[in-house]
Amino acid sequence: MSPPRVIRPAARRTPAGAGSLLWTAAAAALPVIVTVLVLVAVTLAFLVFSARGFDSLFAVVAVEWMVVNRVPLTVDAVSLGFLPLLPPLIYVAVLARQTRAVLADVEQPGPREAGAAVAGVTLAGMLLTVLASLLVGSAASDFAVREVSLPTALLWSVAVALFGSGLGVWLYFRRDLREVLPLWVRGGIHLGSAFVAALWAMGAILLMIGLLVAWGPVGSVLEIGKGFTGTAALTAISIAYLPNVVMAAATLAVGGEAHLGEASYSVFAVSRGPMPEVPLAAALPTTDPHWVMQALLLVTVLVAAGLARAVAHWFRTTADAVKAAWLAAAIVALVVAVSPVVAGGELGVLGTVGTGSMIAAGTALALFGVIGSATIALSLAGLTRRRERAESELERRRRRAGTVPGEEEMEAETGAEPAPEPEPESAPVGPAVVPEGEVPEGEVPEGEVPDGYEIDDDELPAHLPDSPDSESVNAATETATDAATETATDAATETATDDVEGSAAAEGQGQQEGPDEGPKASD
Repeated sequence: MSPPRVIRPAARRTPAGAGSLLWTAAAAALPVIVTVLVLVAVTLAFLVFSARGFDSLFAVVAVEWMVVNRVPLTVDAVSLGFLPLLPPLIYVAVLARQTRAVLADVEQPGPREAGAAVAGVTLAGMLLTVLASLLVGSAASDFAVREVSLPTALLWSVAVALFGSGLGVWLYFRRDLREVLPLWVRGGIHLGSAFVAALWAMGAILLMIGLLVAWGPVGSVLEIGKGFTGTAALTAISIAYLPNVVMAAATLAVGGEAHLGEASYSVFAVSRGPMPEVPLAAALPTTDPHWVMQALLLVTVLVAAGLARAVAHWFRTTADAVKAAWLAAAIVALVVAVSPVVAGGELGVLGTVGTGSMIAAGTALALFGVIGSATIALSLAGLTRRRERAESELERRRRRAGTVPGEEEMEAETGAEPAPEPEPESAPVGPAVVPEGEVPEGEVPEGEVPDGYEIDDDELPAHLPDSPDSESVNAATETATDAATETATDAATETATDDVEGSAAAEGQGQQEGPDEGPKASD
């Protein structure tokens, strides 16, 4: 038999010292250093492969670091703010993963450790950005790439570092935040993330369709590379800009407009303009869209309704469900509004690349808010009726089975403490004690014969065994029989109650999940 477990109260958490906080900050900032080393290795390999000199090695690495941090650049005094979004996304994902891992290694992390991790990542990024700016400024005069300004570069570096490390902090503490945030806030965040993911998926599908339809022009642009190196470079540039194009295409799904310089695109009209010689630009349409493309708005409505209906069972009241739907719509509108800032910018002489953010954000808010709230309210009303029918069916089956909710269930519903059961009086064990000289009631003294009886000596046995009292035997037999009958009745009643409750629980199993057990975005 194993010894009993002793549960002791948790020890009081002692504040972390300066050395521990410094270690946390340094460990969280490790991906910053690793990123620079990877850029140096890739650039060195490229320079060796292309048989060029190493004079511009550090300047090229500095420019690559600025691209990773989404810092706008200038090339020969021409602004270049439309930068690929794939490198910053990879960098943010690495920062988030490292920050979460560092907090997981700390014993009982708290706000101080989280702040130290975020501060370490941010300070390391800022220092490297300042160093990159100095390297680019001290490069040879023929190196034409520069950052727009040092304050702008620092602002973008801080934004990227805060987003990556803050995402890691949220991923670690999200279970604790579930206990603090109300249900409609958690449900709204989950539903908003699903809305945004659905929009980006629709944008990616539109891009894939465009590439397949315009495969001939795309192949012609790839031939401009004139060799393996040039073709690989054009392909790499297109892959790096894929997130930018997907975010712009997602704006079209809510009725917005995307523009590339003088050219503009929407589901209603297309205006042409000068295009850069890259494969992704060759996939853009050049004629007015077919009326089928306008059905994309209907697809967005159906997606919003389907997602809202899928999460309706998370909520118990219509007010919480409607608030969660409008919070999700606000999240979508915010993402659409910041899309041109993150995924757009100046593209030299071609002009500005971006979307009509305010119009698209308003359309997204109205579309997802109205459709989502109406769908989730109607779905919740239907679920409420089904829950009531399930409860009434459970009560009806209980009555049919001749059972009622047990005392424990009634006490759990009312919150009352169970009344102590009276202890049964113990019956005396063994024969009753009779004072000396007295005869128990109903017995005949030894040696005497009751009136009306005669004893034949020939019929008497040689020895009369002591026989128990017949009344005591009958009483014990009746008590045992009653106890066995009561036990069998209780067992049959409990079995019927369990079967009924199991059937009702199986009917309402799909209605008991919450947003924390539903679809996730990701740890």
